[in-house]
Amino acid sequence: MKFVGTIILVIALLLLWRMMFTGYRGRALRQKTLPRPVGSRDWQGLHDAVEGVYVSTTDAENSLDRIAAHGLGTRSAVAVGFVDEGVGFLRQGARSFVVPVQDIVGVGHGPGMVGKWMGRGDGLVVLRWRLGDRVVDTGVKPRHPEQGARFAEQVEDLVRRARKQDDSGGAE
Repeated sequence: MKFVGTIILVIALLLLWRMMFTGYRGRALRQKTLPRPVGSRDWQGLHDAVEGVYVSTTDAENSLDRIAAHGLGTRSAVAVGFVDEGVGFLRQGARSFVVPVQDIVGVGHGPGMVGKWMGRGDGLVVLRWRLGDRVVDTGVKPRHPEQGARFAEQVEDLVRRARKQDDSGGAE
């Protein structure tokens, strides 16, 4: 009798896993109209990088709506820093990408997002940016919190300088 119960439990777990996989794949297919984030031409140029965990990218208006398209919902180790094109996410085991400076809406800290919740108000560095016509949030859990605070300040400075340069017509 225990053998039959074990078989039923294994089958139920396999069905549950299959349903989760199918749902995630369906989400990625529904989001395939989102543009693919750009990559960097020079990852060797990544500077002021902060190491940590790439948590996820979610819709900015619905933090439970994970963006699954183009691997943006895949958790991975990351070195996030600056490249010529903007803010680069050099990921291990997942597609690396760059957020161009002109697409950055803001940066801040949060207690968590879908996939990782710390409960502290400043556990994650959250970059808000435009992916096509959609505004999304990308969360990174830095290995060292003080590096996350410094990185957020550097992003704010980068955006401020870019907007100042745009306002002055490209000349500083």
